[in-house]
Amino acid sequence: MSTLLHIHPEWLQRVLRVLSNVLVGFFVCYLFGAIFYDGPLGQANVWNGLLAAVWFVCFFILWRRVEERWKKLLVALVACLIVYVPWSMVGPSNDKNWAQDFEKTGWVEVADDEIIFYNFRDFDYTKGADGAWEVNPLWRTKTVHLSKLQGMDIFHDRFLGNFMAHPILSFDFGDEGHVCLSIETRREEGETFSPIGGLYKMFELQYLFTTETDAVRVRTNVREEPVFLYKSALSTKKIRDLFLSSVVVQNELKENPQYYHVLNANCTISIRNQYPKSERSPFDIRMLVNGLLDEYLYEKGVFVSEGLSYEELRDACHINAVAREAHSAPDFSKLIRVGRPGQN
Repeated sequence: MSTLLHIHPEWLQRVLRVLSNVLVGFFVCYLFGAIFYDGPLGQANVWNGLLAAVWFVCFFILWRRVEERWKKLLVALVACLIVYVPWSMVGPSNDKNWAQDFEKTGWVEVADDEIIFYNFRDFDYTKGADGAWEVNPLWRTKTVHLSKLQGMDIFHDRFLGNFMAHPILSFDFGDEGHVCLSIETRREEGETFSPIGGLYKMFELQYLFTTETDAVRVRTNVREEPVFLYKSALSTKKIRDLFLSSVVVQNELKENPQYYHVLNANCTISIRNQYPKSERSPFDIRMLVNGLLDEYLYEKGVFVSEGLSYEELRDACHINAVAREAHSAPDFSKLIRVGRPGQN
């Protein structure tokens, strides 16, 4: 290897050295995170942090002590394999100590026109005497009929502003009500969402079918995150295909759990992945940094805009104030749509 490098011009050797250092640095940093978030001593805790630090210090000392380039690369390879091999064997599961919001694993039964949701989430949120929100969990069975699917709305929860948001699809089954699909990080008891943790194996991926009074109110009223309600301009056929493909994914996750991943299996990319590759729109950075996903969808004509600019449409679709007022109303879904563009 030293002979091969000797025959290259000096500048090329420098370029190769820099590139190899960058590559080694990337893998070392990533695997440091793998130990911290997915290590054997618990997820994202001080003990895993200490273990990751010990591993890194040992690698760094050995890296500095050897002189030959090939030995340095060998040290990096061995150090990375020590972490990567056991980490690659860690697999997803539906059997963990889940937080209350994600306790049940849902699935759907399709019998011709009849769609039956099992472990359909329908939580209620009420204020106690001390003014704090109380959660009343309910998982139930819900039946709708595919022939009644007549439209779809998209809730856009900008919980981290322009940086990160959470889209929720709401399928309109007429007099049988709305069925929301929220693609979530399935979190264990005590875990909180972490974008960096989402680069590793910190969370499983969960397709949650819920009521609007659950998925929407917990965001607008309990967490007080800004939520926008847009009417989809997609055809009934496209909406039906999207709904059925979502059902397929939820059933697959029941049998074969998968990890959530910020880059390739998040709440936005997962929906995109349901479409055949030939039908997917070109990738846009707003699919990842999805606080402005609604801007992207507006540009693609996915929303009913009634001629409004994006800024005007967004302002008209902001629902937090009315959602708070209608919190206990039996016609919550109707009230949050009054006066919104595209809504009857």
